[in-house]
Amino acid sequence: MVAIFFSAFWTYTLITALTPGPNNILALSTVTGHGLRQSSRVLAGMSLGFLIIMLLCAGIAFSLVSLNPRFTRVLGGIGGIYILWLALKIVTSQPPGSTTEAQPIGFWASFGLQFLNVKIILYGITALSTFVLPYTEEISGIVGMSVVLAAIGSFGNLCWALAGHLFQKVFQRFGRSLNIILALMLVYCAVRIFY
Repeated sequence: MVAIFFSAFWTYTLITALTPGPNNILALSTVTGHGLRQSSRVLAGMSLGFLIIMLLCAGIAFSLVSLNPRFTRVLGGIGGIYILWLALKIVTSQPPGSTTEAQPIGFWASFGLQFLNVKIILYGITALSTFVLPYTEEISGIVGMSVVLAAIGSFGNLCWALAGHLFQKVFQRFGRSLNIILALMLVYCAVRIFY
C-alpha cells in the first residue's frame, strides 16, 4: 500500500511539474530571451510564490475538499483567462535577440503571478487532498508535504529554464516560431481548463 501510494504521488507530482504550464513556459521564454543569470530573479519569484501558494493550499485544503465543485470551476475560469493573457504576451513579444528586447519581468511580478496560476493551485489542492489528507491530518505533515510540493514545482521550472539556457542559440534563431509554439501550448492549457 505504501509503495503504491508513493509511486502514485511521485508520478502525479513530477508529471504535473514537468508538463507545460504557465510557470514552465514563462521560465523557458524568459531564459531564452534574457539568459539564465538575468532571469534568476524571475525564477526566484516563481519559487517563493509557489511555496506560499502550497502553504495556502495546505491551510484551505480541509475546506476545499468538501466545497461545492462550482468553486473549482470559477477558479479554473480565472486561471484559464490568466493563461490566455500569458499566451498573448508571449506571442506578441519580440523574439529573443531583437534590438528592442525589454528586461525580463521582475521578482515581484513573477511572485504575484503565482496567485493567478490555477495550475499550481489545483496541483497543490489535488496532491494534498488525494495523497496527504487521507493519511494524516497533522499540521506538521501537511506543511512538510506542501514544502515538498513547492520544491518539486520549482524543480520543474528549473528544468524548463535550463532547456531555455541550453538551447538559447537555437531559440534565438527561431524566436518568432518559438513564441508562437509556446503561446499555442498555453492556449492548449487554457482549453483543457475550460473543457
